[in-house]
Amino acid sequence: MKMTKKLVGVILAAVMVLTCLTACGGKKDMEYPEDFQKFMDVLDTDFSYDVDKTISEKGDDPALGFRSAGSPAEKETAEYIKQTMEEIGLENVTVDKTRLDGWTFNGANITFKNADGEEEKIDLGGYQTTIQADNETVEVVYLGKGTAEDYENVDVTGKLVLIDINQNEEWWINSPAYQAHVKGAKAVLANTELPVEMDDRIGTQDICGPEDAPAMGISQEDTDALKEAIKASGKNEIEVVLNADSVVTEDAESQNVWGEIPGKTDEVIYMMAHMDGYFHSFYDDASGVGLILGSAKAMIDSGYKPDKTIRFICHGAEEWGKIDSQSDWAIGAYKQITEIHPEWAENAFAIVNIDGAYCVKDETTFGISVSEELYSYIEPLVQPMLDESDYEYQYVMPPSTYKEDFNYMTCGVPSVATAKGEETLFYDTAYHTNADSEKVVEFDEDAWIWMHTLYARIVYAFDDLAARPMDFGTRFEAFKESIDNEISNDNQLTEKADGAIEAAKPVTEKINKLNEDYEKAVSDGDTEQADKLREEAIELNKQLHGAYKKVQDEFLYLDGEMTVVFPHETRQSNVQNLQGAIDALKDGDAETAYNDYLSGINNGWYAMYFDKETVDYFNDNFIEGVRGTWAEGNVDPMDCYVDDIIRSLMDKADSESQDFADEISRLEQLKEEQKALLDTVIQQEEEGLDTITETLQTLL
Repeated sequence: MKMTKKLVGVILAAVMVLTCLTACGGKKDMEYPEDFQKFMDVLDTDFSYDVDKTISEKGDDPALGFRSAGSPAEKETAEYIKQTMEEIGLENVTVDKTRLDGWTFNGANITFKNADGEEEKIDLGGYQTTIQADNETVEVVYLGKGTAEDYENVDVTGKLVLIDINQNEEWWINSPAYQAHVKGAKAVLANTELPVEMDDRIGTQDICGPEDAPAMGISQEDTDALKEAIKASGKNEIEVVLNADSVVTEDAESQNVWGEIPGKTDEVIYMMAHMDGYFHSFYDDASGVGLILGSAKAMIDSGYKPDKTIRFICHGAEEWGKIDSQSDWAIGAYKQITEIHPEWAENAFAIVNIDGAYCVKDETTFGISVSEELYSYIEPLVQPMLDESDYEYQYVMPPSTYKEDFNYMTCGVPSVATAKGEETLFYDTAYHTNADSEKVVEFDEDAWIWMHTLYARIVYAFDDLAARPMDFGTRFEAFKESIDNEISNDNQLTEKADGAIEAAKPVTEKINKLNEDYEKAVSDGDTEQADKLREEAIELNKQLHGAYKKVQDEFLYLDGEMTVVFPHETRQSNVQNLQGAIDALKDGDAETAYNDYLSGINNGWYAMYFDKETVDYFNDNFIEGVRGTWAEGNVDPMDCYVDDIIRSLMDKADSESQDFADEISRLEQLKEEQKALLDTVIQQEEEGLDTITETLQTLL
């Protein structure tokens, strides 16, 4: 997941928080339906843990791990999962092979003489870039944050550039890596900063950039050792001996592994997780694989005979799978549902995705990501369980792009997924680092049992239903809230949203009535009536799939940070920011104009810190880069370019010039262009609302 400075505020504003503080996590004395109680009676979380542990021990780098897309370690993991699925009794176990970009990181290290003159060896982490070296002598220079300003009057040709980077609060690795590449550096050594300090932690992320702009990860203590050695040398650099074996390959082979418990119908409930991971990734997401396979085993061992087929799938290439793309993650899942098995979407009842159930000691906050259309069903279902837990929970809506269930949602399948809490120990300490290990962050067995209980209970509840429990009104209530009437100035948009909300109400009532009647028929033992209602629901579910897919087609949109928004929101935000910048400049305040307003438009933030060649590269490559990924056709084109205006204003701020007439004129022109585009988007949204309203009416 990419948590940039701009994204943090968006996520926190998009969650609904509830507090559940009593009793012990995952209490076993709760009353459950008979089938689920049998599941709880045989649940073997030691088995789940063993799966987690076994997967976490697989890796291409003997020192640090890494089981990456298309790598030998990922393939070995897929074979292990296949074997385990067969051993626990899942049926139709299949390894689906898919073609995507691959990365194998066999390790990297540097050897140098420290400030005391003693030889020291440092192990380095990897990013999805190609760099190979065999005892190569090279210089290391420290350049702060790795911005354009840091390179002034410094020759880094052929050198390793050591930098400190905070990818949560400042910028992603791709920009400083490409900045170093532009300056002729051999590679960047990036020390990742997280809220919780840890000296020996090495971080990484998906590169979101070209494979020929190499980057590697380094710990804080090793960064400090290099800085001290540089200082002791009396120069601005030191010699080191580099070894590296990191290779990115086009058109590699990855795997998605699945097996199932067949049901009475062709409808399918999915439990999913991903098997690839950075470093040893005991938690992210080997624990997810362990949890879903442990749940599968308990279902089978309890003798459960589901109404719907329950399919368990472990995706590869979740962390990364596409060269030089701003949407380079979750490629394995994208390929699975769009290319390998597109037919799965229509019969898919719902998804439960386990990627974020990080059961670490002293973790107190968690989240549940849920499709807006499922919220009104999920909240009352899980509330009694949450009331019996020790944890503070928040609902995250809309679901983010940072998990593989998003790919299935775009194809018309609603989902529930694990998510982070508002404040989490794991994300602040270990996320995408070598600290993702039970040896570093202590494992919590009580939370482990709780997570199995909560998410398996959701699966059982879905299986007890006849019709998908969808309420389309929830999304359009959020749609109304997102409209700034002062900017849109179109009352018809709100009226049409109200029309869609009203059209959704009788559909929800029909779904609820059908499910209530089905539950009564099952409870009464009226098999004939239950079968009749089930068949009616199956046909309705196909129609609901079509309606949900139309909603996604019409109203799913992504901003440049790959955050889910409504189509009008990016243009609306651009108009707001442009007007704010204009007003600031009219007041003679250039710094406020670019710091508070223009930095929020497209790559404006990056234009403040990196040179034109670097920023232009990512601007120019943006649309081409998202082709063949889940973002294609869904993402804002990022066509409101303010980079040059920002640079001009920064120069004038330095020179204390107050002549902003040219910049104001250009911003006024951009604002009018964005307002015109906003008008077009609003017209499209109004047409989309008409389409959705008509579609919902046909379901009655």
